[in-house]
Amino acid sequence: MTGPVADYFVAAVSVILGLAMLLSSLFDWSRLFRLPKARWLEERSGRTAARLVIGTLGAALIVLGIAIAGGFAPNATS
Repeated sequence: MTGPVADYFVAAVSVILGLAMLLSSLFDWSRLFRLPKARWLEERSGRTAARLVIGTLGAALIVLGIAIAGGFAPNATS
């Protein structure tokens, strides 16, 4: 898988995972907080702060996916 197909695949995965993270933080889905890293974050900072961090990361993944689909490639050679 090379070229634009790979870029669109990576972009789609990024957007899907970002949406999952964003929605799970917005609606406080407990399934997310069963994951070890999310549980660790929740134990250290509290549920609200963990939801805020996870939601922010989800939004960043969505933006990254859109940028990749739009042609953003910082390490591309001409």
